[in-house]
Amino acid sequence: MPRMRYVKCNAWIRMVVLASLLSLGACSTPYFEPVSPPDANTSVIYLYRLKADNPGLQPLRFSYPEIFMDDKSIGFLKYETRLMVTVTPGKHHFRVTGLTRDARWEPRDIHLDFTARPGETQYLKLDVQYNLSEMNLGQPGAKYLIFLTPVNSNDAVYEIRYTQPSL
Repeated sequence: MPRMRYVKCNAWIRMVVLASLLSLGACSTPYFEPVSPPDANTSVIYLYRLKADNPGLQPLRFSYPEIFMDDKSIGFLKYETRLMVTVTPGKHHFRVTGLTRDARWEPRDIHLDFTARPGETQYLKLDVQYNLSEMNLGQPGAKYLIFLTPVNSNDAVYEIRYTQPSL
């Protein structure tokens, strides 16, 4: 009799573990809900960095730049993260740099002048890819293609959902 009790208990534990794993799988669908500007006199800009499209290892996965907007730091953009800033509408200057004490980024600075439209949420993507056309077997060091580009909001909401807020 004790042996059967052990088997029933073991089966019960397996069912609970299986149900827990299935419920976790159902909850793991990436979701992102953009923040709307608080009023028509402000704009929201998201900056995000995704996984690279290239196969294999991810370029600069453990490297991250500091992001400046109008010469003021707004944070670090690590692999698969996003930053959100609320701004006044108009032209703003963004700089992606490794030339700060806490940045872990070797590529040269990237600059972008961007116009924030009133009452809108807009998106900028930091795209980091291996430049496979300039890389050869046995070559010391990798070559990269790095861009900071505006992304249409209809496309960005599908991409940005795979990121986490930057801390």
